Amino acid sequence: MKTIVIAGASGFIGQHVSDFFKSNGWTVLTIGRSSGDATWNDQPSLIRVLNGVDTVLNLAGKSVNCRFTADNVRELIRSRVETTRALGDAMALCKQPPRIWINASGASIYRENVVVSNTEESTTDGEGTMAEVARLWEHAFKAAAPASTRQVSLRITLVLGKGGGVYPIFRTLAKLRQGGAQGSGKQLMSWIHIGDLSRLIYAIVHQADPPSVVNAAAPATYSNYDFMRELRSSLHISLGIAAPEALIKIGTAIVGVDSELVLKGMNVISSRTPQLSFEFEFPTLTKAFADLNKK
Repeated sequence: MKTIVIAGASGFIGQHVSDFFKSNGWTVLTIGRSSGDATWNDQPSLIRVLNGVDTVLNLAGKSVNCRFTADNVRELIRSRVETTRALGDAMALCKQPPRIWINASGASIYRENVVVSNTEESTTDGEGTMAEVARLWEHAFKAAAPASTRQVSLRITLVLGKGGGVYPIFRTLAKLRQGGAQGSGKQLMSWIHIGDLSRLIYAIVHQADPPSVVNAAAPATYSNYDFMRELRSSLHISLGIAAPEALIKIGTAIVGVDSELVLKGMNVISSRTPQLSFEFEFPTLTKAFADLNKK
């Protein structure tokens, strides 16, 4: 029986991935701040848990659902960089380091482009807070792992699922007839269904020589206008009041998140899924929303 160690397993993505691997017969060990099979401030426990395992998945880091104040940005970076370094330091002390280490990253690392989709081969010179966070995170990751451990940066787009993330918020807005275009509505939205994300990670770990970077993105990118229209259609709601940029900035400030998360576009797909022999179960929003709206 193979073992995967998941850091950040208590979060929305971590819980789904953990359940998926368990359902496929894997042993799942976890690393947390104060609970789990190992904790960040106890290096001997990290070494014990990491030694001899097949796979490590690092999802740890402060939630991006915050305002990008100077303090919050420092914590967004620190919580990702320091945990990544802690994993690398512990692996260096393992007699048998993990075979593969998948480290989460953000697809916002790419430049915002409305004409050409970003793939894993695109330059990573995106602008904005989350782009800089992703670059610093990946820099720490590249410097951390033992030479014998295969590294994969998983650049994650907008994750859609019932139990967390942004989908419940979008769904509530649509039901309140507030599900129109946000800002200009022209900003592009790349996304992935939580089920496909779990299956993609599973496909990566089954590769003897996986690619060093994989974009976790469905093959169909939508404008914000079309994204919200698809959502309303899936809920059989015809009316959706649009929210201009000024209102978005006020609203996000009130709820304590940054407007960049809503107004900044993302146009990302993956050119690596054929190499992984991976097929999406939910390649379109029509299929994704139909699944997420099931009772």
